[in-house]
Amino acid sequence: MTLSGVSHVRASPARDVPDYDGRGNEDAHPTSWARWIPRVILSPFYFVNEYVLRRPIGWLITKAEREHWIDAAIDTFTFGPQHDYVLYPTALFDLGMVPSVGLFFSGDNTLFTGNSVIAHVATGGPKVVTATVVDRFTSPDGGTRVTARIDFRRQVDLLFLGTGPDVTSATRSRYGLQQLDGHISYKRRLWGEAGVGLAAGARTIGYLQGNCCGDPSLDARIADGSLMAPPGYGAAYTAGYQRADVVLDSRAARPAPGTGGYLRLAEETDSNIGRDRVWIKYGGVVGVAYDLDDQQRTLKLEVAIDNVDPVKGAVPFNELASLGSELMPGFVTGWMTGRSTFATQLAYSWPVAVWLDGETRFSAGNAFGDHLTGFELQKMRLSGDLGVMTIDARDEGLEVLFGLGTETIEQGAHVTSVRLTVGTRGGF
Repeated sequence: MTLSGVSHVRASPARDVPDYDGRGNEDAHPTSWARWIPRVILSPFYFVNEYVLRRPIGWLITKAEREHWIDAAIDTFTFGPQHDYVLYPTALFDLGMVPSVGLFFSGDNTLFTGNSVIAHVATGGPKVVTATVVDRFTSPDGGTRVTARIDFRRQVDLLFLGTGPDVTSATRSRYGLQQLDGHISYKRRLWGEAGVGLAAGARTIGYLQGNCCGDPSLDARIADGSLMAPPGYGAAYTAGYQRADVVLDSRAARPAPGTGGYLRLAEETDSNIGRDRVWIKYGGVVGVAYDLDDQQRTLKLEVAIDNVDPVKGAVPFNELASLGSELMPGFVTGWMTGRSTFATQLAYSWPVAVWLDGETRFSAGNAFGDHLTGFELQKMRLSGDLGVMTIDARDEGLEVLFGLGTETIEQGAHVTSVRLTVGTRGGF
């Protein structure tokens, strides 16, 4: 004690930063500045995820829960004693295609237990009309499905630029198809998400003049000489087909972690009824996925190859292998068409909110001659996208997507395709 009666307390030495999680304090190390390099590089993805996706969607979900929107939606769109029947409106917007609106119906345990009836009809006016009716029986253990399906499609907004890797938007054109397809299929689950499937059916194809989005029709391109008439164009046909597919997948269904490998193989034989034309389609996808924290933050790498070979006669051009949509999501289907296609994709998906995942993908690929003839890295087109999708299944659901696609690396890899999609991903 001093003469003034005031004591002086000695300051204790600074203590180490606590290690609460037991993993060490690497962030406190003087050399941790290096960690800011990836943080800065990835910061645009963080801000998009945090302020464009997670926070607005979180606010919307919270508001929906407080105001009982989900209960109101169930009461509005479902009916029946067990709410087994669903009827709701649909809409699909895909930049560069005709938008459409429609109605979706699903009825579980229709006529008898395990039998479901699904129907969807949509239209964008006389340019686009689609209708699908499905009757599906699922065994009590969920391992076997037998399905009868009929599809009608009338579209005049289909895209065609030519065949092979070197096409450019200078030959962009539109054509139309009217198609009626009916088939019966059988699927058997082996384990988890692995299974085998068989299908047999027939489809009738008729060609229509294209009309969409200010692009010239394929007929106009043929007339002015900027495109040669593709094989089979203008000649209606009916083809019977048999299809087989095998899926080997070590991943368990959600909510199990997404780590694992998968292989999908498919083969289809088509015979033109009344004409001496036969062709086969075959290909596959192989991929690996790693769930970074077992919480659905998953990094995925896959490679896909498809081939179409004539057995007798020429293959109609609309039956050739094509890329766009899932494998090259910066493009709508039709940009890349050929006897074979190659694509590789690196994707990362993460939880955004309840029932919603964010996903970003980077892809490289193109269409080539038979069995990848002419394949070169310089011939690759690039595609990148960012989107949000529902998680009803690993690779299906509703999606909002923004993507970009480029010309080939050899042509300068300039952005040539901008895609914005709001609607369905995959199918039922």
